[in-house]
Amino acid sequence: MTEAPTDQPIRLGPAAAKVLRSIWHQKELLVLGLMLGVALGWLALPKVLSSRSTYDATVRVRVLQPPTDAIVKIPPAIGGGGDEDPAGASPDVLKDVAIADSVITQLRKDKKLKVPDSLTETLLLERLTIAPLEGTGYVDLSFSDGDRRLASEVVRRYADQFVNSRNRVEAKRLKSAVTSLEAYAETLPRPRLPGGADPAQEVRDQIRAAKVSQAVTGAPTSVASQVTVTTNGPPLSRQVTLALGLLLGLCVGAGAGLLVETAFRKVVTPTDAEDASGLPFIAGVRKGGTRRTGLPVIDRPFSPAAEDYRRVATALERQGLGSDIRVLAIASAESGDGRTMLAANLAHSLARQGREVVLVSSDLRRPQLERLLGLGQGPGLAETLQDDPIPAVAMLVSINDHLLVLPAGMPSRHPGELLASKRLHETVQTLRQMGIIILDTPPARNSADAITLSSVADATLFVAKSGATRMRSVLEATSGLRRDRIRQLGVVLVGTSSPILRSMSVRTDLRDYPDTELEELEPPAPPRPVQFNPRPAASGPEPAATKDDQRTPEVADLNKAAERNRRAAE
Repeated sequence: MTEAPTDQPIRLGPAAAKVLRSIWHQKELLVLGLMLGVALGWLALPKVLSSRSTYDATVRVRVLQPPTDAIVKIPPAIGGGGDEDPAGASPDVLKDVAIADSVITQLRKDKKLKVPDSLTETLLLERLTIAPLEGTGYVDLSFSDGDRRLASEVVRRYADQFVNSRNRVEAKRLKSAVTSLEAYAETLPRPRLPGGADPAQEVRDQIRAAKVSQAVTGAPTSVASQVTVTTNGPPLSRQVTLALGLLLGLCVGAGAGLLVETAFRKVVTPTDAEDASGLPFIAGVRKGGTRRTGLPVIDRPFSPAAEDYRRVATALERQGLGSDIRVLAIASAESGDGRTMLAANLAHSLARQGREVVLVSSDLRRPQLERLLGLGQGPGLAETLQDDPIPAVAMLVSINDHLLVLPAGMPSRHPGELLASKRLHETVQTLRQMGIIILDTPPARNSADAITLSSVADATLFVAKSGATRMRSVLEATSGLRRDRIRQLGVVLVGTSSPILRSMSVRTDLRDYPDTELEELEPPAPPRPVQFNPRPAASGPEPAATKDDQRTPEVADLNKAAERNRRAAE
């Protein structure tokens, strides 16, 4: 009895590592995000959080029974537990519409305060909280608002005006009561018997008690404390806001880095090239030697770039270039990826090994190969593919004894229509007999010409430029070639300065030779050059004429320059 297969657990380690690596590739954005977080935590977040907080401004007021009440026992204005207990009565007696209206008028005159138009005396009294302290004559007046200063000013001004208003009213009341009592005492009869009850004296004693109460307790209403403000809302300390800002900035930087990596990430390392293309890494070409000249194999043969181009040629020969691969298309995703430079230097490198090479400038839209090789504008591939074709061999330009170039020509029709004709296949088959054919194709993302040219080739070599080619472009271009079942040998990374490329390219070359030492890997012996006449006769077999007889003075000058360069390199 066999056990049912169990599901394999999902491992998040590699995925997390890939995400972290993607973020680290954009570490500049991560640093910018942290700097933004510091600014947010120090400047913006305190204001944002404060705007969502409310401030409770509180002032304590002492509200006692007035001296007049010492004459006649009257229940206290606030509270009912005694002279010092205002808690028993309703605190609403402290809310005065006239005082609230006066406070708002004063606040609006203060230019330093921002008083909203919606604040009215009714709203002020609704938001004014009165809390008597049980067993005492103290009352806490509180006002809540999102503006700290406004809340403080409202409760302070209201308390001051309430105290002044009540003291003024009670002072008038006491004075009126004393005057009335004194006049009343004068109207009372004197005692008829010595030692008898004196009604007038009892009234005077009440007046004396009221004055004593006033002298002892002072004003019946007074402000007992300064305004205190408490915050209702999130914490506003600098440490907390700075920590929140750093966390927010880290998230923004990481998110921006992932976005850039997904949409705009550039190919930098050989691993990036392999991940984006899904192809094996062939070799890398360093920057050194390519800045001064586009042909380091000829002009600077001992430069690192020239050595790297020779390494590319050797790696391709091990994969069958020159034997089962006679036509090789050089493709790239975008313009400026080093495709033309690789095609030209690869052709020169193979030609210097004695192989017969035909380099075809097949980018009919924006040919660059002629300018790199110093050739002028003339007939070429476009004339071969037109309705009244000219044989391709009649337009070949000799660069040296082993290298011929077929220019792009001057298309009279749409380049896509010319390349889609069956003459392209016939032309390639004709050139195939002359040696190795290298096609410099147009950018694969901009048109379908690259796929058309790659379809007539035996294999395609993809090129990416370090720090310039986008990974998304490489993925789209190689996927398009893969959908059309086009054989792709691998990817070459040009314009890199990484020192690990040399070791990686060696490891790539050894994949097909796991049991062979590096020193034993020698390039195969070049085949015997194929003899041909670059300009055939109008009809019949080609005459046995020498090459020099068919060359123009311009081509002869090019041959002399190439010969001088070859001697200088040797």
